[in-house]
Amino acid sequence: MLRLASIAATAALVLSGYVHAADKTPVATFDLTGGSVAAGVGYTWAKGTLHYNGGDYPFAVSGLTVLDVGAQKIDASGEVYDLVAVEDFAGSYSGVGAGAALVYGASTGVMENHKGVVIRVHSTTAGADLNLSGNTIDLKLQ
Repeated sequence: MLRLASIAATAALVLSGYVHAADKTPVATFDLTGGSVAAGVGYTWAKGTLHYNGGDYPFAVSGLTVLDVGAQKIDASGEVYDLVAVEDFAGSYSGVGAGAALVYGASTGVMENHKGVVIRVHSTTAGADLNLSGNTIDLKLQ
């Protein structure tokens, strides 16, 4: 019974991040591409483009890993919420809902930075699941 309650509580935390993002209209979108050294180790590089207010802003990502053993490259896209100024996009992001929104095996997740900017990330590479739980990713405008 206690285990069932724990599962229900975890599910509620996971879904809370999705509800936050789903209730709002995104103010920007982004595309992301990265290459990895080995699965589970992380990217040697990851670059993206933020599409905001008619402009395209390149950025770099660190802290992102992939769980798929065969993944040499991953493509992802996403939506951005609560962004007021392009400079606010940069920073450290962690999972919404006590870090539970992005768990092992998830191909979609919600993260938030210290300025309140929320991103929803979707892996668009079949079979390549994002691993963002338990750590943060850093986005740096270039």
